[in-house]
Amino acid sequence: MDEGRVTPRDGQDAAVAQPGVTTGALARRLGVSPTTLRTWDRRYGLGPARRDEGHHRRWSAPDIAVVEEMCRLTSTGLPPAEAADLARKRRERGPAAPAVAQP
Repeated sequence: MDEGRVTPRDGQDAAVAQPGVTTGALARRLGVSPTTLRTWDRRYGLGPARRDEGHHRRWSAPDIAVVEEMCRLTSTGLPPAEAADLARKRRERGPAAPAVAQP
């Protein structure tokens, strides 16, 4: 079964029936294993804000941004616990304001 495919229920559009990205689809996108994402969720609290009715993780754009930051930081050699702390702090601050060029 393809984890990226969502089956609509009662004639609903798939995006409405199950919004968000599955753990398997996100893992493929990031180049990590689904187990890694589940571990980061359990160990560091970097999981998605919501789960579907079957308690499956559904990753939203802000959730994805956090784990993308985690991947970026760990790829520089930062230990996972420190990377998770920084990624969480950046999530709490929200998106960075775009730089404005001065005339």
